[in-house]
Amino acid sequence: MSRQKVDLTKMFSSATQMSDAELEIEKLQAEVNRLRASQAPELEAQITTLREELKMQSGVQEISIGRIRPNPGQPRKTFSSLSIDAMARTLDKDGQLHPIILIPEEDHFDLFDGERRWRAAKKLEWQIIKAVTMPRPQDLHRKALITTLHREDLNPLDKAEALLKEISEQTGIDIVEAPRLLSTAVRRLDYQKRMKQISELIAATEDKQNRVLDEFDLTDLEKSIFKVLLNLGLNPGSVIANDFRILSLFPDLQVAIRESNLKAAHAMVLQRLSAKKLGIDEKKTSKFRVEATQKVLEQSLTLAETQELVNQIITKHASKPVNNSDDKRLTNIMSGFKKLNLDKIERSSLEKFRQSLQEKLQEIEAALQIDKDK
Repeated sequence: MSRQKVDLTKMFSSATQMSDAELEIEKLQAEVNRLRASQAPELEAQITTLREELKMQSGVQEISIGRIRPNPGQPRKTFSSLSIDAMARTLDKDGQLHPIILIPEEDHFDLFDGERRWRAAKKLEWQIIKAVTMPRPQDLHRKALITTLHREDLNPLDKAEALLKEISEQTGIDIVEAPRLLSTAVRRLDYQKRMKQISELIAATEDKQNRVLDEFDLTDLEKSIFKVLLNLGLNPGSVIANDFRILSLFPDLQVAIRESNLKAAHAMVLQRLSAKKLGIDEKKTSKFRVEATQKVLEQSLTLAETQELVNQIITKHASKPVNNSDDKRLTNIMSGFKKLNLDKIERSSLEKFRQSLQEKLQEIEAALQIDKDK
């Protein structure tokens, strides 16, 4: 299925009138973004073309390292030490072959492309770096997000946080509230068997997206989140199942993803090593989890091998099964459900009750999935 096309040329428009050369730069940048999103093999050739156009516009300049700062709207917050070290070795051996791309400000420059080279140059204690400059696009976070969003090497935590930031900026919804709203809406539409229609909207026009979303059982806030994600070419169901799920990881696993390149799928398996699952206190559980994570990284364990490792730890340390008091409570709760007379309950109370049930259902399905993975 083809992705929805985003008019990046229009999105890069400046408040001031641009020259023909600047407009051409915008078109080239838009093409670079499109190719990067689709991971097209000709991307580097297009980036080279962009740099050549910028050289003609501004010339290659030697800029003081200290005058450059990372793009505050850059979704990528994590650069592994291994990748920086590798780039530093290349720069030290071969020199800087390609200029970085900067956006000039009054007293400094913001990075638009080439942050890894800039970080490596700082590590080498270079004083200057070669660069070309381009006009500042409006809504810089959105441009940087679209530029990096679909790249395979984008850190999953950075991606999830960038998406939350974009949703918050576009809708005004608090970043803590957004995942809950999205999860509730996706669960409801999935129960109604309508999520397939949502996925088909990715390649649809904005008018069709709005028309179809208006037909669904969505609140205004839920609808606004769906619109942001669809406009970015993302399936809301996939975002809640994969991207936002990462945000619930234990802090030590998040650190391992950011600093040691632990894969998200492996982290989700290691997440099963919880105090509740092992029946021991969190301090000891964290120690087991860190040791298991180190083993996964050092031995480059596959996902299946990681699952086997986690199963062994759980089998060895898990406490004995609890008594059947919880089963009795569940029986009583289900019996109470059957006796409910919904006709005598106010609509507002029913809506709150439905939301609570949907959230609890999500927890039940997560617990069942964990047992299935054993």
